[in-house]
Amino acid sequence: MVTGDAKQKVVFFGPEDDPLTYERAELEGLDVEIIQINPGSEGEAIEAVKDADVVLAHHGYAMQDSVLREMEQGSGVIVYSHGFDHMDVDSATEHGIMVANGAGMCAEEVSDQACALLLDVARQITFADRIMTEGKWADHSMLARRAPIDEATLGIVGFGNIGRAVNRKMSGWRMRTVVYDPWVAPWVAKEHGVEQAHSLIELLQQVDYVTVHVPHNKQTDKLFGEAEFKAMKSTAFFINTCRGKVQDEAALIAALNSGEIAGAGLDVFETEPTPADNPLLSMSNVVRTPHSAGGSTRSATLSRIRAGQNAASMLRGEWSMAGVNPGVRDIIAPRRVAKFSGYSS
Repeated sequence: MVTGDAKQKVVFFGPEDDPLTYERAELEGLDVEIIQINPGSEGEAIEAVKDADVVLAHHGYAMQDSVLREMEQGSGVIVYSHGFDHMDVDSATEHGIMVANGAGMCAEEVSDQACALLLDVARQITFADRIMTEGKWADHSMLARRAPIDEATLGIVGFGNIGRAVNRKMSGWRMRTVVYDPWVAPWVAKEHGVEQAHSLIELLQQVDYVTVHVPHNKQTDKLFGEAEFKAMKSTAFFINTCRGKVQDEAALIAALNSGEIAGAGLDVFETEPTPADNPLLSMSNVVRTPHSAGGSTRSATLSRIRAGQNAASMLRGEWSMAGVNPGVRDIIAPRRVAKFSGYSS
């Protein structure tokens, strides 16, 4: 890896003493210089990206329009997480910059958490634990409400890597599974042995458990609101391990309070960390975890490997397999036409 007069430049936003072991391994053999900076201001970030080909945005560093527009020769920006809602993707697209996420780096972990929360609320494990902690032995009315999992219908909203992993893992429980994802072709649903709903409301009206696996963007902001919770059965549970802003939290709280839905399993909240006075923290019919679904001994390493792989493919003029703004293909800025004359799909 050449420095100084290297042909290409990668800027890493994060700790300046980070060894970047896995990222460097993926970039091995490319004529590239890596600059590490932990910008203390927007001006510092702008100065750093001006002549960068690729930016590695670690630790959830948010790149907005004011910074992105200054990437004079930028190929792309890479985030280390599945979620990319902290990035101004529209601005990146406008300026001909690819944005890639860490797709696959924690699909198993997040799907594990979704399944665990579903099984927890289904068997009312945490609820029973709370009763015992309060000094009681059992709540027989709770046991009477507990329905068999194998006779239930599971709804999966968003049938990408994580949604499909949930289906694979829950198939052993012999549930009927219905999915809603407007981007999934009918033959894909058939291949995975699931039924396909044609609208979110259609799915919600028939499921006993719904688990959400979509990115947060303009289309999915408050995807689950008052109308959606009203469409659910009063015995149904809502599971969210993707992004808190996908749910209208006020509507969710109202639905839980009124009995419109039976309960929820939440790893994410509209504001994080969520305020101590958030009613969701004191509700007895809610199981909560602190946006920790993706963490494991493997995912932290895999996120770095994915980041390095994404950077390497961008520097070679290829389209990243984890690109989240495919529209950038059609509006690549003129300054990049010559650079990517060999642009591959």
